[in-house]
Amino acid sequence: MVKIFCLYYEGKYTKDYVDKLYRGIKRNCKVPFKFHAYSDTPVMCDHMIMLRDTLPGHWHKIKFFDKKFTGGGDIIVMDIDQVIVGDITEMIEYPVGNNELVSYDKWWTDDRATTINGGWYKFKAGDFQCVWDKYIEDPDKWSNHYFETGVVHYRLFGEQNFVEDTIRENGGKVTTMPGEWVCKLTHDEDNNEKIQRRYVKKFGEHYLILGDEFNPKVKVVHFANPNNDVHNSKHKWLKDFWK
Repeated sequence: MVKIFCLYYEGKYTKDYVDKLYRGIKRNCKVPFKFHAYSDTPVMCDHMIMLRDTLPGHWHKIKFFDKKFTGGGDIIVMDIDQVIVGDITEMIEYPVGNNELVSYDKWWTDDRATTINGGWYKFKAGDFQCVWDKYIEDPDKWSNHYFETGVVHYRLFGEQNFVEDTIRENGGKVTTMPGEWVCKLTHDEDNNEKIQRRYVKKFGEHYLILGDEFNPKVKVVHFANPNNDVHNSKHKWLKDFWK
């Protein structure tokens, strides 16, 4: 059975992000899974691990690469700022080989400082112990490295860059799932229109979202990046999926 891990700490989001993500997966997955929450607050999950470390913000996610923490098996790491809008069974079951990381294709951006999206990692426990081992040697250095070198524009960002760079430098394989399955939306309607046009052009589809109806190939909507939370969104379709 695959293990799904998420991180929650009080701050930008509220605990109902975890609750709604868990319920969304339960509604839209046909295969067994176990949902683990690494959290400083009680949340809805199959197994909660109390967050007591003092790593900076979302860099706690790097802990999921430590096999002593996760145990064995196939591991999926998910961000909580995502809304499940379709059947994700194919995503949960997406094949992952030895020394391979499976993630999202960031098709909605031209920024290729990293080719993956930190909203979803799938790998075999222990295959990338190097990610945790490298990070924990100097958390302050790596938590600030990508901002200080100009790769990202916000301090403490760059976790997905660190993951990809470390995996590749250790000979790992990086794979992205079909781009049609995932999209990003924002609070900026002009930007959403650009994303819509890009989806249509890249995948040869007629639409990404039409009114409140998603293209049937879309399974997950990611509200990634600062100032792009779900709870302040005006999208009417949220009432049907984020609950």
